[in-house]
Amino acid sequence: MTTPPGWHADPEGSAQLRWWDGQQWTSALQPDPMKPTASEHLSGAPADPASGGSNHKKWPWVVAAGVVLLVVIGVVNSADKSSDDVASGQATTTAQSSAVEKAPVIPKATTTTVLPPPPPPPAPVLPVETTEPEAPAPIAPAAPKTTEPASGQTGMTGGQRNAVRAANSYLDYSSFSRQGLIDQLTYEDYSTEDATFAVDNVAADWNEQAALSAQDYLDYTAFSRQGLVDQLIYEGFTPEQAQYGVDQTGL
Repeated sequence: MTTPPGWHADPEGSAQLRWWDGQQWTSALQPDPMKPTASEHLSGAPADPASGGSNHKKWPWVVAAGVVLLVVIGVVNSADKSSDDVASGQATTTAQSSAVEKAPVIPKATTTTVLPPPPPPPAPVLPVETTEPEAPAPIAPAAPKTTEPASGQTGMTGGQRNAVRAANSYLDYSSFSRQGLIDQLTYEDYSTEDATFAVDNVAADWNEQAALSAQDYLDYTAFSRQGLVDQLIYEGFTPEQAQYGVDQTGL
């Protein structure tokens, strides 16, 4: 059976107790509380002269045992305190680690930048047509012309009479071809018969009208000779009338 650590009777035969650490005897000593101390011997019967020297030798051991006992107690207390500090530190570290692990991860807010739509592509540049544009009828009034009323107006209907008056007004304002004047009167809601009757009953020189139209076009924009002839034919003049009109401009 193993002797547990503690204070036991000194195997060396001293009157004190020696510390057994569980494996071996140490040098730590303390007085045996069950035996009278030196002070009790002094207060009791007179000391034996033969044992006087022996008591004087035991006092240094008693003091040393007390010092060793205090040192051992301090070491034990320090070890316990260190163990408590280490355990407390480990508990604190564990708690902090748990707090770090359990702390929720807050997602970082992201900012979405809405970009404006790209500008529309530039409009393609269309090539310029080389053909001569069709010129509109000039706005400026031409020189007044003297027109003679058609003969036989007494036998005309009211629609024919008004168509003749409208035809003369148009000729006083601008130059027209025969077909162009018929189309203009028809556009004004005269019947084709009344418009044709009116144009045939006005005193108009269609060659002169072609010459006036050719000059009006040249005053508005530039034309080649053939381009101006084609433009007059497009306006309803006959090829002969168009040639005559362009010849009068000097082209």
